[in-house]
Amino acid sequence: MKRCLIAVVLAGAVLTAVPLRSAESPQVVTVQRIDVTRLPTIEVYLTVTDAKGKSILGLTDLEISVALDDASQKITSLSSAITGGESLAVALLFDRSGSMKSALDQTKEAAVQFIRRLSVGDKMAIISFDDKVRVESPFTTDRTALAGAIGAMAPGNDTALFDALGTALELFTGVDTRRQAILVLSDGKDTKSRAKAEAVLDKAKTQGVAVFGLALGDSVDLAGLDRFAGPTGGTVLKASRPEELLLMYQRIADQLNNQYHLAFTSSFGGDEKWHSLRIRIKGGDGTAGSAGRDFISSLGPGVSRDILSGAERREEKHGILMEAAVGAMGGLVLGLLLLVLLRLLRRDLEFRPVLVIAIIIVFVLLGSVVAIVVKELGS
Repeated sequence: MKRCLIAVVLAGAVLTAVPLRSAESPQVVTVQRIDVTRLPTIEVYLTVTDAKGKSILGLTDLEISVALDDASQKITSLSSAITGGESLAVALLFDRSGSMKSALDQTKEAAVQFIRRLSVGDKMAIISFDDKVRVESPFTTDRTALAGAIGAMAPGNDTALFDALGTALELFTGVDTRRQAILVLSDGKDTKSRAKAEAVLDKAKTQGVAVFGLALGDSVDLAGLDRFAGPTGGTVLKASRPEELLLMYQRIADQLNNQYHLAFTSSFGGDEKWHSLRIRIKGGDGTAGSAGRDFISSLGPGVSRDILSGAERREEKHGILMEAAVGAMGGLVLGLLLLVLLRLLRRDLEFRPVLVIAIIIVFVLLGSVVAIVVKELGS
């Protein structure tokens, strides 16, 4: 049994104010980053939106509650990320494959408008991809250079979506901001990547980068984008026509800019164990939202593959031991039943203690082995 790794992920600040108390708009909570680099302080970045995806601002610690491993936690600080002066790093990914060719011009214009909605100190990188991935611009705050890189993109052929996400994640290794996000415009279909989706997703979760998806067109693979967005704290929006792209970009920009930064003090340090976090929001009219995440408590900007593998190995070992114990108990019961049966059928047989113990041991061992084999075959 494996748990989703969420040791870190993404972004936030302040733009569009939406009334908090709206009975018609249930609150949607999205935890985009759990930062454990300053243990025992744990920092959480989250967004709260209504049913239409508009940001809900003005929440206080009276309306937000935190539970860690089912134990209530006292919030030590709560603010908007942008008020705290935290910059944002966003990698914009553009699918320029044949399936996106007709909408490329409108895609470029909407993306330029997205750049203008972010704060002056925010960094952005531009990556385009068809069957090959091309870094059009590394991370920079130069809006003119970014707009020029977007304008220079040309249409291409097949789609290497996974490779493009992998390239973006590599670019983030040199970025010092803790607020990081990938925004990818695509139909969600991958036809050419060498990278595997599972490996790319694992890397995104390990580095703490949230993936947002913009799916354009009617023939799109929403699940293909959501496989990266959901587990990393991002979302996927669908635009049926190119004309809708500007609104979609604006909605994602607002979510990135209207993020809460919450902190509390835990009772443990870097124990390299799994912990469960749950954030609950409640408005004055009774509407509520909540979100939960599991994470490994380990010092560092993310959780290394070694630590994750070690935790998974410990959990797997524990699972095997439990299966073996259950199998041993089953073998013990069968062994005892066999002895009772033999005693009933053959009263003339002499059951010496050594023989009885040997039969029981054989059945206990056999039960353990069978249970482990069944577990391995079923995994």
